[in-house]
Formats: sequence, structure tokens, C-alpha cells
Amino acid sequence: MDIQPAMDKAWAVRAGLGWMGKHTNVITEEFGSWVFIGELLLNLELEYTDQEIADQCGSCTLCIDACPTSAIVHPYVLDANLCISHATIESRAPELPPEIAPHLEGWLYGCDICQDVCPWNQMTPATDESRFEPREGNVNSSLAEILALTPEMYAARFRHNAMKRAKLSGLQRNARALQDRPVQNPDSSG
Repeated sequence: MDIQPAMDKAWAVRAGLGWMGKHTNVITEEFGSWVFIGELLLNLELEYTDQEIADQCGSCTLCIDACPTSAIVHPYVLDANLCISHATIESRAPELPPEIAPHLEGWLYGCDICQDVCPWNQMTPATDESRFEPREGNVNSSLAEILALTPEMYAARFRHNAMKRAKLSGLQRNARALQDRPVQNPDSSG
């Protein structure tokens, strides 16, 4: 249970699970950065290794270059105030910041652009874990559908789902921001 902040990424790196990528996510050789990290706090001494995995990002800057809000301000440094994921999931502000809203590009909840472009994620196998499959009706929902959700509908639709972290007010705030964006005409030049 998440009851307080823990430096799980730093501990994962120290435990030798992977290295910290320039996008500030832990990258493993086997699964790239598409991993969940969990920890157990124990009051016993366990055997452990203190051998860390060397950074293997090299000169790659794809994640930095692809970030639509420039939230990765330097390699290994993320400004959460500019991060679409933080703004659309964790923020409780009534409106999305002006640095975020114009860059949503369809992202109602979170953003994985930095992970999508990471070469380490191009080599990872797709999971066959059914619990990671999107729920029926939760992919490509219309903005009108999200805006029409009542608290009861929201609770039923997102029960036992990570999307509840954004709260109903957050999802609807995000939908309003997407709805208010000017429509780009793909045939216009300039």
C-alpha cells in the first residue's frame, strides 16, 4: 500500500535491478522501463548484492528530445511541474497549467512518450498478463463520455483501476482541456 513517499527508483538502482534512465525511469536489460517497482520494509537483515548496473543510455537523448513539454530539463532531471503524467494524474489543480494543456495531444491520463521512444523499450517482449489488458470501454473513450460520468458511474467503471488516482474531477478537467484545444487542420500548411 502506498502510504508515504519512498525512493523506490533509487532503491531499485542500488539493488541492481537496472539503471536510472535519462527520462528518470528505471531501465532493466530485460524489460526496459516498462516495469513496476515494489518494496517491502522489513526489520530483518537479508543477503544482498551491492553491485549496481552501469548506465547504458550512452549518448542517446531520444526521451529528452521527444518530451512535448520539455519536462526532462537535463539528463536524469525531471521537472514534475512540466510533466503531462504528473499534471493529468497526480495534480489536484482545478485546471491544467498553460505549460501543459496545449501539449496534451490526446493524452487524457498520463503520458508515456519518453518511454515509447526509448530504444530499450523497443526490445522488450509484450506481456501476456491479462490483468494489464485495457478494460472494455476504457480505450479511446469520447471526451463527452468522460464529461458525462457521475460519481457512481466513475466508481463502477474504474473500480480496482489505477485510473482512479486521477479522481473523477481530474479526468473531467483533463477532458475539458482536450475539448478546449483548437482543432488542427491536417491539410493546412504553415
